[in-house]
Amino acid sequence: MASKNSKNQRQFKSAEETASKRQKLAQILFAAFAIVLIISMVLSAVVNY
Repeated sequence: MASKNSKNQRQFKSAEETASKRQKLAQILFAAFAIVLIISMVLSAVVNY
């Protein structure tokens, strides 16, 4: 019984780690997109000035 419980806990922990990694990746991608957007706006303003 204990081995079954620990196996379920391992699967749950690995699912949490996967979700955490996915969230971290989403945050990194969002930050990169925001930086590219800001640089694009700045360059557009400089060219139009």
